[in-house]
Amino acid sequence: MSPLQFLTSLLPSSLIRAVGRLQFHVPILAPLIDRMARLLTSRTGTIQRGVGKGLTFDATDASPGFLTGTSELSEQHVLADFLGPGKVFYDVGANVGFYAVIGARLVGPTGHVYAFEPVPDMAQRIRRNADLNDFENVTVIEAAVHETTGPVSFAASSSADMLGSNLLGSICRDERGEPAMEVSGVALDDWFPEQEPPDVILIDIEGAEIDALRGAMNLIRAHRPVLMVEVHWLGQDFLRFVEEHLRPLGYHATTYDGDALPSTPERYHALLQPAD
Repeated sequence: MSPLQFLTSLLPSSLIRAVGRLQFHVPILAPLIDRMARLLTSRTGTIQRGVGKGLTFDATDASPGFLTGTSELSEQHVLADFLGPGKVFYDVGANVGFYAVIGARLVGPTGHVYAFEPVPDMAQRIRRNADLNDFENVTVIEAAVHETTGPVSFAASSSADMLGSNLLGSICRDERGEPAMEVSGVALDDWFPEQEPPDVILIDIEGAEIDALRGAMNLIRAHRPVLMVEVHWLGQDFLRFVEEHLRPLGYHATTYDGDALPSTPERYHALLQPAD
């Protein structure tokens, strides 16, 4: 453990999150906070708090919140509410595997995690983080989950932490004007019959959430998994999809806090639970 990792392990979660937000409210501090984040994640460490506390994790060039364990604490706890031994978890947009390894711990050796990540470097990091914890119950699928199966245009974010990425559809250039890469796309309806159907699906794919859900409707009708969806600025479009396609199947939709889904374009977490 590096000295900085040791220091952050002693600090309260609220203080760590507050320091992270300072870079947006006090821009002059952004370079210093970014440097501290890179130092914190410069070597493999131990997740310090949260549901993944104690797991070994390589967060190099990724969110420092993965290593401190402060990344989306509410999402971690919701995941723990619905996963348990023997369950099957689909992590869609798995990044470097933070939720994949947490899920692997929760489902245990009798359960399984399928992590979908189209960026090869990130997919390899998921495998490494699973191996670091001797999790043999994690399978990585190097593909972007989409409405249809086949090649799709995909752009990784220009941010150094590699957190953002999105499907571009017919757009052929990313946010920097660079050509987008073509990756394999897969609809879950085409993929799941040969694998274990999920108990929980977590979707975090930077605005392509509706496309992913459209490509999974047969799976959802047949197996009724809990859906945890990070909604990115979709506003009324996401609400209409829920009303037209999920409520008729008996799904109840709230935020993680139990509130009604917002109608304005913003980023929030939606929890969609099937009726008993």
